[in-house]
Amino acid sequence: MLMMLAFLVDQVQQIASRLFNAVWKKLGTKRRMWEDIRSLFIGYSVDSMEEILIALFYGFEKGKLLISSDPPPS
Repeated sequence: MLMMLAFLVDQVQQIASRLFNAVWKKLGTKRRMWEDIRSLFIGYSVDSMEEILIALFYGFEKGKLLISSDPPPS
């Protein structure tokens, strides 16, 4: 069921989002695009899919690793 939902979202974005299509064209393949989306989603705190697509289209600056000063849980 989740795979069907993901496919639906992907198809709607292809039809309705100029930004999605521009990022896809810029990166060349859909596989590369989804890998880059996944890496941004995992590596950064983002508020929306639009934010990720804008970062991929215009570029972004990689930040420093932030280390929490909280002790690890016991």
